[in-house]
Amino acid sequence: MNNETIKDRILEKSLDLERFSKELAQVLPKTQEEYKKSNILVKSTVERRLQLISDTEIDILAILYKELNLKVVGEDLSLIAAFSEIFKDNVNEKIRKLRDIRNKLIHEYKSEKFDEEVFKIANENLNENDIISGIKHLIA
Repeated sequence: MNNETIKDRILEKSLDLERFSKELAQVLPKTQEEYKKSNILVKSTVERRLQLISDTEIDILAILYKELNLKVVGEDLSLIAAFSEIFKDNVNEKIRKLRDIRNKLIHEYKSEKFDEEVFKIANENLNENDIISGIKHLIA
């Protein structure tokens, strides 16, 4: 695959990140208390957008990983760790925390503080500009 095709795929996925973040911002209640009292439709929409953001970030990292020929990785967290020297610490941590909540959503590991955790992570992912700019810097 040539570099332009790779850049195009990454830029397309970056646009998806922006879209998912905007959609998240449209449905996420303003406060944690409002979120906790939200109906299942709101909570499901927020949770799905978080999953889509996380999956898209991992897709982008996998494409970059292949193109940068980084060391061998076996799973999502090691893929994220492979970029620890490339992205700023706060970007890697944001991706890791979102992946953690995504895995809890997928596998239904929900605790009594789950809504609070989802709301916090959702607020942190309303704007993906730091991740997108880091990605664009790599493919420039």
